[in-house]
Amino acid sequence: MAQKVVLYEEDQTNPNGTQFIGSAVWRTERVAPGPGQKPDVVVRAEIEIPEQKVSVRLSLRRNDDSSFSKPYGRDRIYVAAGLLPRRYLEYSSMLMKQGETTRGVPLNGVAVKVTTNFFLIGLSSVDVDMQRNVQLLKERSWFDIPVVYGDGKRAIIAIEKGTPGERAFTEAFATWDSKAARPGAKHGGFR
Repeated sequence: MAQKVVLYEEDQTNPNGTQFIGSAVWRTERVAPGPGQKPDVVVRAEIEIPEQKVSVRLSLRRNDDSSFSKPYGRDRIYVAAGLLPRRYLEYSSMLMKQGETTRGVPLNGVAVKVTTNFFLIGLSSVDVDMQRNVQLLKERSWFDIPVVYGDGKRAIIAIEKGTPGERAFTEAFATWDSKAARPGAKHGGFR
């Protein structure tokens, strides 16, 4: 079942911007992070905004690679966003909010432009930040992804989780928490 997405583009003639409606389909997948590694749960959203011919693939996964150290590694949540076909110059953060038009609260982390139209945000694994980020991801119903196009125009992609998104997040966090709670786990789980 598709959930609502709204692309708000900056418009000099309209203080509210121009709005384009789209949809998001949420799901979980079991994906092996690398060769010889056990599969883990990944939350995915396939987002389409037909009028603007924009597609976004949003993935949220946990890093379980013990070779990384905190605060930039193990048990850190990574969010990847691939935005097509428009050229995006900048992606600064991800925000969580209660409703479509409410003000968002930024997740604590570092955003990196990997390639044109592909961004990665590593959420902080400092305990207080991690707890806050996880609480926001679990409790807030909408995501905001602010972007800047190659021509300098700003936009926000607002994405509803809805029941399918809530279900996907519940499944992922339950899996991640149970893995972290097993005997021998080096780090605490997501609370």
